[in-house]
Amino acid sequence: MWILLIIQTKRFIIRFGGRHLLSSEISAIKNSKISRKTIYYTIIMILLGEFLTWKSYFFQSVAGYPHRVPASQIINPPTAAFLSLNSSGEFLQLILMLLMPMFLILITIQRSIERSQDNSTFVLYTRMGNLNKSLINGQLVQFTIFTLLYIALFAGDFLINIVLFHRGTSFKGVEDATINSHLLSLELSHPYLTYLIFIFVVSVAFGIYAVVTYVLALSLRKTFLVYLVSLGLWIMMFALPYSSSYFMQPFIEYDWKEYGLSMLSYLVICGAVILVGNWIVRLQSHHIYAK
Repeated sequence: MWILLIIQTKRFIIRFGGRHLLSSEISAIKNSKISRKTIYYTIIMILLGEFLTWKSYFFQSVAGYPHRVPASQIINPPTAAFLSLNSSGEFLQLILMLLMPMFLILITIQRSIERSQDNSTFVLYTRMGNLNKSLINGQLVQFTIFTLLYIALFAGDFLINIVLFHRGTSFKGVEDATINSHLLSLELSHPYLTYLIFIFVVSVAFGIYAVVTYVLALSLRKTFLVYLVSLGLWIMMFALPYSSSYFMQPFIEYDWKEYGLSMLSYLVICGAVILVGNWIVRLQSHHIYAK
């Protein structure tokens, strides 16, 4: 399923002439110290979180079990992994989740802000009749880059957890809440498949928010405002009655209703911002060209 989506997205980008834009954006990331450092720091924080979890479960358990720690006392790999937010490295995971828009901006969006401040870009797009095409290409490229980036990060983190906690069977008491949640019961019955699905869903959600941030960059065109609005909107969606965390975090006690409404509210808000942002960019372009 993942491979099929990647292939279809690539074909769509090529169809709209965005292949060169995708290649140039990837090249810009490789050549940017800020982009590379941001990705490196993200990886380091993920690895540090896993080390703290491993240290907590093994170093502290050796005294009680000098020969071998029982599997029942070792956390299950999917439960220990990043998205579950259920380990000793939870504070690092929370930082990465809550400040995610800042990482998006530092990796690629900052360049979009700088380009959007040059009015000649809008004039050129309007004269060539390429504004709609350019907007579609830019948004598809941001979605593709960040969806694939987070799939790679979350999948790599999951593999590390499988190696570190391969004997683990403990869900840290989460199974006690299955009486109130059919979804949780289903997740605990198939923890590995569940986590793989969440990797895909959350990575796509992050890719969508990369589009939101990109559109904000083009429409607001000021670094401070882009940081403020993108981060404020992101935190707001986590603070809603149906928090975005409900569909981004596996193995929690909420059921299908909460999961569905959480995802729906996320998609509606992101979709609205993208539509309004595109409309504002078009207005700005026509206004600048009219001058």
